[in-house]
Amino acid sequence: MSGRLSLNSLRLGPTTLVVLALNALFIALAAYSLHHSHVNYEHRAQQLTQNLVTLVDQNLTANVEKIDLSLHNVVDELQRQLALGGIDQVSSSAFVARQGKHNPELEGLRVVDATGHSRIGSGPGKEKHSVLDLSARGWFQTQRDQASAGLVVSRPIRSMDTGEWIISFSRRLVTPDGQFAGAVSASAPVTHFSQIISTLDIGKNGVVLLRDADLGLVARVPSAPDPKLGEIGNTKVSAELRELFNSGAKQATFHTLRSPAGVERTSSFRRLSAGSFIVIVGLGAVDYMAGWWSELRTMLAFCLAFAAITIGATLMLHRSLAGRRSTQARLALLANVFQHNGEAIVIIDERNHIIDINQRFTELTGLDMDDVRHRDARQLAGARTPHEQLRELATAVNTHGHWQGELWLQHKAGHEIPTWLSMAAMRDADGTITHRIASFSETTVLKQAQEDVIHLAHHDTLTNLPNRASLQEHLSHNITTARREGRQLAVMFIDLDRFKDVNDTLGHVVGDGLLVAVAERLKAVVRDSDVVARLGGDEFVIVLSGLTGSAGEHAALVASKIVREFERPFQVQGNELHSAPSIGIGIYPDDGSDGETLMKNADAAMYHAKSAGRNNFQFFTAALNEAASERLAIEGGLRHALERGEFVLHYQPQVVMADGQVRCVEALVRWQHPERGLLPPMSFIPVAEDTGLIVPIGDWILGHALQQLARWRQQGLTDLRMAVNLSGHQLRVNGFLEHVAAHLRRAGLPASALELEITESVAMQQPERTVALLQALRQLGVALAIDDFGTGYSSLSHLKQMPLNCLKLDRSFVRDIEHDANDAAISAATLSMAHSLGLTVVAEGVENPMQLEFLRRLGCDSVQGHHFSAPLPANECAAFVAFRNGQALCEEPVA
Repeated sequence: MSGRLSLNSLRLGPTTLVVLALNALFIALAAYSLHHSHVNYEHRAQQLTQNLVTLVDQNLTANVEKIDLSLHNVVDELQRQLALGGIDQVSSSAFVARQGKHNPELEGLRVVDATGHSRIGSGPGKEKHSVLDLSARGWFQTQRDQASAGLVVSRPIRSMDTGEWIISFSRRLVTPDGQFAGAVSASAPVTHFSQIISTLDIGKNGVVLLRDADLGLVARVPSAPDPKLGEIGNTKVSAELRELFNSGAKQATFHTLRSPAGVERTSSFRRLSAGSFIVIVGLGAVDYMAGWWSELRTMLAFCLAFAAITIGATLMLHRSLAGRRSTQARLALLANVFQHNGEAIVIIDERNHIIDINQRFTELTGLDMDDVRHRDARQLAGARTPHEQLRELATAVNTHGHWQGELWLQHKAGHEIPTWLSMAAMRDADGTITHRIASFSETTVLKQAQEDVIHLAHHDTLTNLPNRASLQEHLSHNITTARREGRQLAVMFIDLDRFKDVNDTLGHVVGDGLLVAVAERLKAVVRDSDVVARLGGDEFVIVLSGLTGSAGEHAALVASKIVREFERPFQVQGNELHSAPSIGIGIYPDDGSDGETLMKNADAAMYHAKSAGRNNFQFFTAALNEAASERLAIEGGLRHALERGEFVLHYQPQVVMADGQVRCVEALVRWQHPERGLLPPMSFIPVAEDTGLIVPIGDWILGHALQQLARWRQQGLTDLRMAVNLSGHQLRVNGFLEHVAAHLRRAGLPASALELEITESVAMQQPERTVALLQALRQLGVALAIDDFGTGYSSLSHLKQMPLNCLKLDRSFVRDIEHDANDAAISAATLSMAHSLGLTVVAEGVENPMQLEFLRRLGCDSVQGHHFSAPLPANECAAFVAFRNGQALCEEPVA
């Protein structure tokens, strides 16, 4: 017999069986990988159509709600006039025109009387000033015959003005006694809806359809290849869509092998939440499966090559030792195929330990074989993968032999990677699982695409601010939180004055640039927790949430800042632009208990601001307007009070409990207002704090108080010390320590003559920096006191570190100390703690003998209050101190 070897002569020895098993395994893996890939491509197409349908729903709903808002506004205004006796044609026409300005996409906005004749408003055509008979329109008959019709959206109809296809939106108008008085209608061209859906990326063979409640065509992108399919009102649809529509489903995803245009597509449809529209988004299979067909061709070629290699290797094994080397080469090739597979692969043994990984897994996770050898495979999962999902995976593989789904992998560097996992079990002849094969494909790009779609659905594409839909969600959530926590919030409706002039003279590109610049300034004015949104055009809304004090004062402060910010010109593409805001403010719950009412009332307040001369803000509630005006007047007067010398100091003595003498007086500022008389600090200090004017005012107080103390010491009050309150703003001024030292030098006083008081809340702001500054003041020789103790949120660890001399017990605890057990306990604990820290205690607000005696029994060191003396002018205070201390007072300072 010759050296030729036939296939029939091969004996199925162990080596041959191993090779055949590996060949079968490879083919099974290839088929599994292709099937998994096919499912993935279809799943991604389904997800993408669902996301795109959602995006169209939100955009169209936002447009319909904007149109409906204008209809609501007109209906409310006309019914208000009807209730007052009749419709004023002139003011109503102006009001309708303003509403039309907010909706430039509308073809017309009309008021129709009970007979169906238009009386107010106009369209764009030649009949714009004529009376149109609209009684034959279906929407008019519905409004006339159905009292509860609400918003009625028509099918596409021909415009009487232009002859173009339009969609009409209408609402019913009734008399004060509930009788039908007509309707208000708005018309939008069908082309407007085509523009909305034309922005979607649907590929070469995709389609977006907008249909009415009877599946009549409203808009189609792209244009249909067959003109009949593109006709408005055409109802020819696929059998799959017709079946789902007839079933009453609100939304669904389906596959059509042959659409009316002859294209295989995966589509999603949804009945929109507004406007009685139905939207269908379809992606062509030839587009989204192109990558899979390429993979199929590659895999077939690879399988053929693999089969040829393995068969040749088997024949060579039976020839000679050279055949053995060939087998080793073939096994190396198989390992190379495993290592260079496009998906990350992990092989797991029966104990769930990792026994091998490929190169793609290392590239994906940064983990090599030394990192994972014999580790439990469950340790690969990231923290964002729920434990319940891992248990579901194990159960499915053990029971059904396979599982697939989304899973987060832990990267070696610490971050997590989103993947699509497919796992299959391998069993022996007895059915026992011997190994599991897991393959991972990264889904980061798909995740990002989904996040981008969601972001676009909730944000304005020009300014990246939240849009109307997102604003409504934020406002509803904030109102719910405010209601639960008993807080207030403010809604600010902002309109740019004469913005249209910028667009008309410099173009829309410059106008868009101005809107972006305005958005940035508005965000800079408010807190991170507040919401700044753009409704469209030049309209913005700010929601100020979590307000615990006076929401009106807070909103007025923010509005004042906005007006001041707009005084600076905007630089846009080389143009210096000036724009002013008109701001309307509504307060929850006073001006509305829901978002729609608050927005409506803030909008009304904004129009009041425009009528009041623009470049100002107005509250919906008159009382808050008066409070805001009062605050603005205080702020304006404060800016000139220092230079006019309108501030004066009064002084309140602190009486020592042990001997009844006065060792220290507290300087308290008053404002001698030229029109309102002497004003107490609480009427202007909070405004000074908000505006930053407290810094120069506080510096004036410190300097004048020390000069007065120097004069008193020259008159004989040699042991007296001066206490001065400090603001947190003063502590943050660079060089504050040097300011204090300079004032002491000018007055010729030692540092021990000065006691600085800071409030508990100020001390807790940036505690490390505050402690360092206080220690420097203490080293200078200045005495330090904590004022209003017990009203803030002190940290004892920080309080212990502060170089304090004195602690002042707040008047709120002293007021009812002889009657309220809680106040008495708090006061006793405070005194005990202060004395244990080596501090003296001054009780504020002592008004009667009972309070004085109670504090004496508790061991209080000094007291201050009207029981001894109210704050006094300088001369009266000096006389009081001299009397209490038994000192003679020189009439003239000693030289």
